Amino acid sequence: MAKLKLENDILPDAQIIAISSHVNDYRLCWSLNRSLGIALSRRSRDIGSDGPEQRAFFPVFSHEAEDGDTLFSLVGNHAPEGVLIASQRQADFFLVADGDGRPDPAELLDGVRRAEFVLTAYTLDIQTIKGAYKLLQ
Repeated sequence: MAKLKLENDILPDAQIIAISSHVNDYRLCWSLNRSLGIALSRRSRDIGSDGPEQRAFFPVFSHEAEDGDTLFSLVGNHAPEGVLIASQRQADFFLVADGDGRPDPAELLDGVRRAEFVLTAYTLDIQTIKGAYKLLQ
């Protein structure tokens, strides 16, 4: 009997910027809001992921643009119980821009780097990151 394999690794074309910062998530949100002209606010539901010993929860802050075409999300990468994207341990947060009205990648990266508490920021390719689907929950 023939075996069929389903491909379910279809990811949307979203922009991901990894951010290293030494401040708490709410303070980084304040800084990004000022730098990018958006209004990130805490979501009521965090992202859950199974850690080595127990389930870990990672904070998420979201903002939907006025035109409704772009959703910005700031996702924490570290929790006391584990790391969300293990291959990117050096990143403290991920800024995800998803939708048809996304800003120019270079302008978005420049805006993130201008934010007050950002130590370093760099773009990531969603197609090459193992577990990138977790950022889109």
